[in-house]
Amino acid sequence: MAWLCELAPVHTTCLMKCLRQFFQYLILIDDIWDEKPWKLIKCVLAENKLGNKVIMTTRNVDVARSCCSSDKVDGIVHELQPLSDCDSEQLFYYKIFGNYGCPAELKVVSQKILEKCEGWPLGIIAIASLLANKPTQTKDQWCSVYNSISTGLENNHGVKDMRLILSLSYRDMPLQLRACLLYLSIFPEDQIIGRDDLIRRWIAEDLVRGRQDDNLYELGDKYFNELINRSMIQPTDVDAFGRAQACKVHDLVLEFITFLSAEEDFVTILNGQQPFPPQPDSIHRLSLRNSKGEHGIPQATKRLPHVRTLFVSSRANSMPPLSIFPVLRVLELEQCTRRNIRGVEILVHLRYLRLSQAYHYYYDVCIKLPEEIGNLQFLQTLDLKEARIKELPSTVVHLRQVRVLEISLRKWDKRCEERLLQCLCNLKQLEALYIFAPDYSLDFMLRVDWAPSHLRRFTVCARQNEENASLTAFVHWLAFSPFSTLPKWINSSLSHLSNLSIVVKILLQEDILSLGCLPALCSLYLQVIEAPTKERLEITERTGGHAIAFCCLVNFRFMSRAMGLVFRPGAMKGLQRLSLTFDVAETKDVYVDFNLGLENLTSLQALDVELDCRCATTSEVQAAEDATYLNARHPTFHVSRHFTEDMRCDQEEEIPELETMRAGLARIGPCGEGGGRACDIKVVPQRLESVTIYSGSLVESLVFSYRDHDGKRHTAGPWGSHPGENNDVIHLEPSEILKEVSGTVGSYGALTNVITSLTLVTSARTYGPFGKGDGIPFSMEAASNSSIIGFFGRSGWYLDAIGVYTRPL
Repeated sequence: MAWLCELAPVHTTCLMKCLRQFFQYLILIDDIWDEKPWKLIKCVLAENKLGNKVIMTTRNVDVARSCCSSDKVDGIVHELQPLSDCDSEQLFYYKIFGNYGCPAELKVVSQKILEKCEGWPLGIIAIASLLANKPTQTKDQWCSVYNSISTGLENNHGVKDMRLILSLSYRDMPLQLRACLLYLSIFPEDQIIGRDDLIRRWIAEDLVRGRQDDNLYELGDKYFNELINRSMIQPTDVDAFGRAQACKVHDLVLEFITFLSAEEDFVTILNGQQPFPPQPDSIHRLSLRNSKGEHGIPQATKRLPHVRTLFVSSRANSMPPLSIFPVLRVLELEQCTRRNIRGVEILVHLRYLRLSQAYHYYYDVCIKLPEEIGNLQFLQTLDLKEARIKELPSTVVHLRQVRVLEISLRKWDKRCEERLLQCLCNLKQLEALYIFAPDYSLDFMLRVDWAPSHLRRFTVCARQNEENASLTAFVHWLAFSPFSTLPKWINSSLSHLSNLSIVVKILLQEDILSLGCLPALCSLYLQVIEAPTKERLEITERTGGHAIAFCCLVNFRFMSRAMGLVFRPGAMKGLQRLSLTFDVAETKDVYVDFNLGLENLTSLQALDVELDCRCATTSEVQAAEDATYLNARHPTFHVSRHFTEDMRCDQEEEIPELETMRAGLARIGPCGEGGGRACDIKVVPQRLESVTIYSGSLVESLVFSYRDHDGKRHTAGPWGSHPGENNDVIHLEPSEILKEVSGTVGSYGALTNVITSLTLVTSARTYGPFGKGDGIPFSMEAASNSSIIGFFGRSGWYLDAIGVYTRPL
């Protein structure tokens, strides 16, 4: 809704055109504070009497009534009711004691506290969290809290004004924890804030302080957990260990800490509503969201000498020169461009730098880092994973204090490789390394003689959000891996490595042994592109010596088209959560069965399985699913079947060689390489009806339809998963037959052999070429008395290989 409030007239016109394209709509407007947003959106809604609906949420009942009684609106106000007495008690007691009971001596005072809360959940949770953090629960403590509430609420309407309740919790915090909480006011409403990211910011600002031997990250981690326990932040992205990977701030809490931050000059927010402070020297942390004109930074401002953190939102209208922030320690620029990082190299006190780009700019706009970035001698966090960087400047080798390095480069040439290797070798304190390499090989890192003794987290991925990838979000299997195999330096010498996420082309038995030797590894995400061997790799109780393998591992996610692992007795004794994603048909083809040894995982608590059901029979899918239920501990199961529409019935006619010959069909090809997965038709075709080709720089996907000998229509595909820039549909006339398929096989990015173009020649005309045609040409032509009536091949992310079926006329 904040976006609608900030719409300029030109944007309103665009919104009007957009909404009027739809005959029916349901619009949700969240958290409005006055009538202005409603008046804005009401003027662009089409009045077509088709039952369109608009839902608005507000904390002000007068605003709700006013909106519902405006012209041409027949609205209903629905007021959320507070919790019942019973529900209030259960929430209160469970938050404090972990159950729904209460000691007898606290019963009376608890009822008095709950009466003051009037059934409002946030108030109940805030007070309960305050009491729960006391080392002991005594009647005197509870009475003291009640008296504080009663005194403060004498002239208030219950606890609807949450500021008093929140202030009680705030005053109960240690001073350093208060500062960490106030820091959160720098972020916009509803923003998801990463755990690691937030802790690194706190450290860069010296908000986390400990004794000389203290690990500051671990101390910041404790602060994060304590804020959750006090219900001042809400956990999000909770992992298998119950550990929140991110958080968000409730609107009322954000309002409270924003008020305190402004009062204490802790954070200054310029969002187009407040004028620039009259005393610039009072600004210590600055959040730019939508500031311009009189509500922006005056052009005459030459220096903001005390600003330590600058956060520039993607909605900010202007970007001040970085030269006016001489002591900046933390800098985050959303929707970053080449222009607004000018001068970053002079910020010699900078400890944290994060650059990001909007998704639609990511592949079009490349950011060039200044050559002098090596001047940032105190930089600890360099986060570039959401910004496409043109190249690494040569001076990155001088950034010796960096502990967190996250990069995404536009290209990897020899010069980039050498600079990255030299940079890594110089980073003696490196704790976290993230590399996004969607199209380029990182095999140059296999050769590095590198032993990062402090490394705790290592992530290499070929697509964004690799660790959260699922078959529902990505309908293709990766055909490319940044690493051909596991780097040799991933071994027992990495004594602190606790989180590893990596994609490899091939996994060997010796790699399993190396991973098992990592002494601190507790979370492992592993994706393998190709089936390792015809025999499954074994995960055993011990490493090559006498040590216990995977001694600390509690979370393991494995993705591979063919499920090539088997767990032997005693394997992964501490494993609590296992996630498996595999292709049923390919697993059956390669390994014959689904005997994975899951019954040998003695500590397993949760099992998530995603099955790719394409081309598998119903009995094969059922057998794969049944294999997951063998664990005697009966962990929590979650099995997901994907692409069930492409399954085969057990009795369905197939296309084995014998049946192909009986039907009088001939196979030509395939042309291309053996990447991706096998693709074939389900029943014997009689006549080809249509072909749909998705193409851009190459052939990205193929779909075709045909009739069988009974006249029933079938559709095969999509083979390949990218939607493609162009969609060409070829409908064959009743008298038209396909005679020839030609094209080219070539390279695309890191993929060495994919179909880069296709041309179809029929008895009537030529269609294509589709794709740009770079590569080695091929041609498949039916005999003079035959026609092409179907296709087979292989596909992954794109179309890897194609062959044709022909039938005599």
